[in-house]
Amino acid sequence: MKENTTGRLLYADLLRALAMVAVIVVHVCGNNWPGMDVHSTEWQILNGFDSLVRWCVPVFVMLSGMFFLDPQRNVTYKSIFRKNLPRIAAAFLIWSTFYALYTALLNSRAGTPDSLWQIITNIAFGHYHLWFIYMIMGLYLITPILRLFIKGASRRDLEYFLLLYFVFTLFLPMFNGTQVGQVVSGVVYRLDLKMLGGYIGYFVAGYYFKTYDFTPKVKKLIYAAGILGTLWTWGMTVAASLDWNAPNETWFLYVTPNVAMMSVGIFLFFKEHCHGNRLGKRGLAFCLKVSQLSFGMYLVHAFFNSRLVALGLNAATWTPLVAVPVATALVFLLSFLAAWIMSHIPFLRKYGM
Repeated sequence: MKENTTGRLLYADLLRALAMVAVIVVHVCGNNWPGMDVHSTEWQILNGFDSLVRWCVPVFVMLSGMFFLDPQRNVTYKSIFRKNLPRIAAAFLIWSTFYALYTALLNSRAGTPDSLWQIITNIAFGHYHLWFIYMIMGLYLITPILRLFIKGASRRDLEYFLLLYFVFTLFLPMFNGTQVGQVVSGVVYRLDLKMLGGYIGYFVAGYYFKTYDFTPKVKKLIYAAGILGTLWTWGMTVAASLDWNAPNETWFLYVTPNVAMMSVGIFLFFKEHCHGNRLGKRGLAFCLKVSQLSFGMYLVHAFFNSRLVALGLNAATWTPLVAVPVATALVFLLSFLAAWIMSHIPFLRKYGM
């Protein structure tokens, strides 16, 4: 497992940098995906882009879990409650306030000003992309308990936990809305396995897949599952959308088996094969810098995405084959530059990113 001179895992940095690009693709596509005619070629292309990158958020959670749950790392109640949680909560408050005021300004110019209570509510709930911070804070809160479990757990224990998560959180909910699903959901409700909900499985999976090795046969099966998950995401989204005669995002949700298969496949692939060998010194240095600035880029990218839309550049400005890469590249570069500048401002470096 290759590390750079600072002890960082190279594949984790490379995967974090790519995940940041993937998040931008999701939000660039999201500007137009919900409102386009599902029978159009443009929507099909846009759906293809979006389907390819749905692994981005689960992989970010896995990357957090692989470090926070590592028994070899000094993660304590003190470090979580005095460092990690305050930092991320401060970043949320700063950027949620920024986006709430920015939205209020736009609404005021449009002749529909927000009330003071609406602004306060927007700050409390956060801009659409800041939901991720709430979710991560929730995982941080239970990290001390999870670390005790990890410390005493065998490989089989972790596999049992992940199996339960896959079955009850990812797989069985697929049947919701069907006649069989009414019975299944009723049984699952009575089992009351709320501790398996949300993103906790991805958090634990990050540690599991980082820690343990797999036979070549198992690796091939996981890669095949990842490819299948990608095709599943694309194909079922097309089928469900055509059935609705409108975009249907059921199979885009991050807690679905198809997205989980994609996420695990790409995580393991990067662990086994991507260590920056072919990037060259400058390319590797740039990817590492993107990784270091990824949180700041995540916080600010939604602003640049919205500004480009306001200027008339979105995923449907031209054919999506051109518009999506161009818009993604512009949002990425602007976000990188902004995050780099913020990293040189002491207050924002400490609290805002």
